[in-house]
Amino acid sequence: MLHLNDLQRDALSEVFNISVNQAAAALSEIVREDIHMSVPMVDVCDLPTAVDYLNQGHEVCAIAQKFAGGLKGQAMMVIPEMRSLELVRMMMGIDVPMGALTDIEQDALGEMGNIVLSACFASLADMFDEHFDYEPPQLFWGAIAKLLDKGQDDKMMLLIKIRFSFGNRELDGHIVLLVDGDSIHCLETALNKFLRLIMGDS
Repeated sequence: MLHLNDLQRDALSEVFNISVNQAAAALSEIVREDIHMSVPMVDVCDLPTAVDYLNQGHEVCAIAQKFAGGLKGQAMMVIPEMRSLELVRMMMGIDVPMGALTDIEQDALGEMGNIVLSACFASLADMFDEHFDYEPPQLFWGAIAKLLDKGQDDKMMLLIKIRFSFGNRELDGHIVLLVDGDSIHCLETALNKFLRLIMGDS
């Protein structure tokens, strides 16, 4: 398993901070309200550890996209179910009661996830210097242990904590990249190449 050193972790944090800042700018234009996003934590772990970390005793909303390129797997933006309604209120400008999301409101939530994940794919494409293909986003609700099957012991997780700030409110969620061991090694290779480039090493 890849264990990130401080330099690698800082570089990935910077890459994804750029991604979410771009996503925040796009979302701000849509909702006509200043939205700020940051990445306070990035790490790599195995799947059971990620499930245990993300399992906070409540169901979640996940916007998921399969992708292929230098990395291959599935990306998800994961938000506590109750807090996901706040994002819908922000996107739609309406009050949404629990259990009453219409198809249009679910589409709005899916589009928000698509904007955030697409920005992350763009930054990864820059780091890998290649194109990523990805499928349309899908929306899932339920327990994190069911969404991330613990039986996939060969999978690894790139775990990225994200923080939304809008008005006087804050909301924490996560971006997770579920990939196999070979993709993690590709990530390490690309990350080290990226670090040599920005540090001016040959």
